[in-house]
Amino acid sequence: MSALRILRVNKAAVVRYGHSEREFLTMSALELLPVTELEKFNAQFEPTAHGIIQSGVWKHKNKKGELIYADITSQDVKFENRDCRLVVAADGTEKIRYLEEATWTKNNLEALINNTEDQIWSLDKETRYVYMNKAYRKQISQLTGVEPKEGDYSYLHPGYSEQIIEEWTQYYNRALTGERYSIVNESIDPLTQQVLSFEISFNPIYKIKGDITGIGCFARNITGLLKTEKAIIDQNERLRDIASLTSHELRRPVASMLGLLNIMDRVNFFNPDNKEVIEHLLTVGTEIDEVIRLIIDKSFIDDALKNNHQTR
Repeated sequence: MSALRILRVNKAAVVRYGHSEREFLTMSALELLPVTELEKFNAQFEPTAHGIIQSGVWKHKNKKGELIYADITSQDVKFENRDCRLVVAADGTEKIRYLEEATWTKNNLEALINNTEDQIWSLDKETRYVYMNKAYRKQISQLTGVEPKEGDYSYLHPGYSEQIIEEWTQYYNRALTGERYSIVNESIDPLTQQVLSFEISFNPIYKIKGDITGIGCFARNITGLLKTEKAIIDQNERLRDIASLTSHELRRPVASMLGLLNIMDRVNFFNPDNKEVIEHLLTVGTEIDEVIRLIIDKSFIDDALKNNHQTR
C-alpha cells in the first residue's frame, strides 16, 4: 500500500465490505472509514511505523454505507519492491460487544458500590489503597480532614494517632496471613461527638495460584442497630420488672379482696358485720391502687430516663 492506496485484497474482504476486487484497487484506505473516524485516524496514523502494530477496533463502512467493526493489525512488508503495510481487518463485532457489555457491567457495579452507605475499600500487600468507594472516602475525610487517594498507605497519613495506626496495622497483617474475620470498631463523629460503631470485615484477596495479593474490606455502620438492640433489652427488662410487680405485689391484695368478698353478707348488705369488711376492702383497694401506680411509674420513668439520655 503506497500513499494509503489499496494494492491487493482477499476474497474475505470482498465479501465483508461488498466492493469488488476491481473497486477496491481504485480506493484509498481512508474511503473505508466513516467521517467520524477520520479525525481519530489522522491523530494516530504514523507513516513511518515499523513492525507489527495492533491498532484495535475501528469503525469501517461497507459499500452500502453500513457500519462494521474491524479489529486492525498491520505490519510492514515489501510488495513489488515497495514499502507497504499488510493490514488484517478481523471482524471486531464480538470484541466490541464484549467491551460494551464489560463497560456496562463495570458501570453498573460502580453505581451499585457507590450508592451504598457501606464502606468498601481494598489494599495491596503493602497496605496501599487500590480502590475506595464514595462512602469510604467521605467517612475518612470527615474523621481525619484528609481525603484518601489511591496509592496512599492506609492509615499512614495525618489524622490518626500512633495507637490507631498500630491497631490497623495488626488488623491488616492478620488478613495478609490469610485470616478472614470481622471486628466491631468505634470512633467519634467530629461533627456530633457521638460514638459511631462499625462492623468491619477483612477478606484476603488471592491470585489464581493461591498467593495473597491484598485485602478487601467492608464496613457497615451498626450504630443504629446497637441502639435498637439496647432499647429492646431495656424494654424486656422493664417488662420483667412489671411482671414481677404484677405477680407478687398485686397478687397479695387481690387475694385479700377475694377473701373479704367471700365473707361479706351479700344477702343482707346492711348486716353490721359488713361495715368492718368494707373498711378492709377500702384498705385493700388503696394497696392495689398503689401497686398500679408503681407499675405505671416504672414504665414512664424508665422511658423518660431513656429519652433524656438519647437527647444528650
